[in-house]
Amino acid sequence: MLRLVNVMEILVRETIDDILRNYQEICKCERCKLDMAAIALNKLSPSYVVTAEGEVLLRVGSLKQQNKVDIIRVVTEAIDIVSKKPHHLREEN
Repeated sequence: MLRLVNVMEILVRETIDDILRNYQEICKCERCKLDMAAIALNKLSPSYVVTAEGEVLLRVGSLKQQNKVDIIRVVTEAIDIVSKKPHHLREEN
């Protein structure tokens, strides 16, 4: 079955998870991670592909190296913004 996929969204979500592993003090709730992703994705160009289920990983891998530095920079900025002003009261993770 074919589907439309924004590969940039997959890459941003993976990068957020990778970076947050190194920071215990930053909230990792779903709301904060989605806010981080939204901020980052609004600063990056989308990369839509039409792909079959099994091909998604191949597409992600090919775009990952091309965009890695930009994604890390933008995601780091988004994490900084959300960690300073989350949209909820701070709760224990």
